Amino acid sequence: MPDELPDTFCHKLDLAWPDKVKFIVCSLVLVPIRLTLVLVVAFLIWLSSRLGLAGSDPGTWDTKPLPQQGWRKVCQNCMWATSGYLVFWALGFRVSIVGNQAPRSHAPILIAAPHTSFLDVFIISICFSSPVARVENMHTPVLWAPQAIGHTIFVNRRSIESRQTCMSSIMTRARSTLSWPQIFIFSEGTTTNGQALIRFQTGGFKPGLPVQPVTIRYSRPDLTVWTRDQAHGFIHSILLVLANPTNSVTLEFLQVYKPSEAEQCNPVLYAKGVQRVMANRLAVQPTDIQREEFRIDSKKPN
Repeated sequence: MPDELPDTFCHKLDLAWPDKVKFIVCSLVLVPIRLTLVLVVAFLIWLSSRLGLAGSDPGTWDTKPLPQQGWRKVCQNCMWATSGYLVFWALGFRVSIVGNQAPRSHAPILIAAPHTSFLDVFIISICFSSPVARVENMHTPVLWAPQAIGHTIFVNRRSIESRQTCMSSIMTRARSTLSWPQIFIFSEGTTTNGQALIRFQTGGFKPGLPVQPVTIRYSRPDLTVWTRDQAHGFIHSILLVLANPTNSVTLEFLQVYKPSEAEQCNPVLYAKGVQRVMANRLAVQPTDIQREEFRIDSKKPN
């Protein structure tokens, strides 16, 4: 590993003048149209989610998966469909799929990287899967319903008890014989600029079961990257995405990674193996870089 590692949390937007002119001109037409479409799709997402939760007890939403037949399952699938492909279409994205998503019986957990954008949330829906998300998202207006019907697992990274509860939920669902959706995890645990893969957190690897790596590539990462150290804000970023005439995102399902006996007993070793495979595929460097708030976990035995 080279001495100088890339600054994975820094992103600087440096648009050429032709791009600036193009965005100004296109924004006059594309931004109003696409923004209207996004709002319509957001309403459909909320509506399908609320219908699917109607008349149910919130205390039982995550005690068991929805039946594979019935109107609630139809609503759940509608939520995933509208908040996946339909959202990307409204934003002007062409979605390309490479490879095949393995069934839950072959890989109960999907490991995605790099996690570079606020748009990545829609990748989860394309996979019809349940994410592990920050507890702060639990009460987000409008979005709480899709998260609830999608069986989201919430975690407060600052709480040891919450992390333990989250880990217990991942273990239980991954090993369950019930028809839970696949668990979708951004193992980097935070957004980066995608110039390298930072250290994978071990939550998705502790069950010791096969996982399927999933790589994400955007055609204009300079527009879609959203990380902690950047001068432009969310509104600036989303307006640039809306004003760009052509966007695309490529989702690649790699071969299911089956852990060795050693990896089954050592989630850190398992995580490093999957990180290395994904980094090679993305042609970036696997590193041990991690966010400051995660370092306490690295000092604990796994």
